[in-house]
Amino acid sequence: MYQTMKLKTTSRLIRRLLPILGVYIALGMVFYHVVEKWGWFDSLYFTVITLATVGYGDFTPQTVLGKAFTMFYIFIGIGLFVFVTNIFLRHQALRRVEANKNRDQQRQEKTG
Repeated sequence: MYQTMKLKTTSRLIRRLLPILGVYIALGMVFYHVVEKWGWFDSLYFTVITLATVGYGDFTPQTVLGKAFTMFYIFIGIGLFVFVTNIFLRHQALRRVEANKNRDQQRQEKTG
């Protein structure tokens, strides 16, 4: 019962956090498009690469405003990205535990 409640809680959290993460990515995308004058796809690419901490270096902010924004964007964004990933992985683990528990109960019912 407790696991089922946790599963529902993580599911609800994911449904709330994914749109927040999407808005955060869109915010970065719009910022880089407007301030750095990058195309939409390049802005999205830089945003995702930055939040994923890959940082190839093929795009870098050239303006002071862009560099300052990027510093704050990274600190908040990586925390948000890690938090959402953590909740998602926890949810997947709880689903697996629940599925195993159900499978074991079905086996016990069959064997008597």
